[in-house]
Amino acid sequence: MKKVRSFGLVFMAMFVLFGIVSFLSGSHERVVFTQDDTVRELNNKIEMMREVIKAKGYTFDVGINSAMQYKLEELCTFDPDMVEPDAYLYEMNEVELYSRTMALPSSYTGYYTPIKDQKSCGSCWAFSMTAEVETTALRLTGVTYDLSEQYVLNCTSWLWGCSGGNFNYKTFKSPDGARAESCLPYVAKKGSCVKTCPVVYQITNWAYVGNSSSVPSVDAIKNAIYTYGGVGAAVYVDSYWQAYTSGCFNGTASGSCNHAIQLVGWDDSKCTGGAWLLKNSWGTGWGEAGFMWIQYGSQKAGYAANYSY
Repeated sequence: MKKVRSFGLVFMAMFVLFGIVSFLSGSHERVVFTQDDTVRELNNKIEMMREVIKAKGYTFDVGINSAMQYKLEELCTFDPDMVEPDAYLYEMNEVELYSRTMALPSSYTGYYTPIKDQKSCGSCWAFSMTAEVETTALRLTGVTYDLSEQYVLNCTSWLWGCSGGNFNYKTFKSPDGARAESCLPYVAKKGSCVKTCPVVYQITNWAYVGNSSSVPSVDAIKNAIYTYGGVGAAVYVDSYWQAYTSGCFNGTASGSCNHAIQLVGWDDSKCTGGAWLLKNSWGTGWGEAGFMWIQYGSQKAGYAANYSY
């Protein structure tokens, strides 16, 4: 009887040890936040994450933030498979972009407009493109436009919405064009396409830094930011990314890119080997007042990088 009991205790200890090792070696991505989490449950999850962050030597912190009121599936709906059929027309050779600048500083902040909040609608793709067009307008005209993401959400020519989308700037080009947020405010759900609001800004065109299905080189993205003020892009987001509050994010989780954002600067002295200044669309209650420093290459940051002009 004692042998059976001892065997049971040993088995239990091995099971617990295996669970800890498994957790530290990658299964931490299973930590998820739900709308039913109590404050105590959230704090327990955060503390568990901090143990992993410490064990892995990461350089960022996590905490309770405003993004946790939504599921990741609600926030992150960028879909690489939804790329438009003629995407190849907007792809380019990185060498062409290299030739446009002679030298780059070790740190640089381009152009960006105020942080916005997509709320529970997975319209990150619309916010990323709108932010990029606002950047283009600010760089070329000196005017800070507040453009309507709702118009892009309603009037995209593809069957994109709160459940998924990709990059397609056709609603910002002639004969169409961007509308003002004041005329068509964001309501966090897709509606009918009505074009009664006047056009307030139009881009000439847009292009990928490289192509629609990979992460361009660091130098290519830097050149695009330096030349055009910022780039729209995608990244792979997990629960640690969602819980980010400060520091330089250098997570190593892997997966298909699921969230569209904007990269608006860089600093070669941050993280290990440098980091991007990332502008998100989850309000100022997430990250560093809506921004994140993310290490070059971390979780595919910069995937399908693109710019407007």
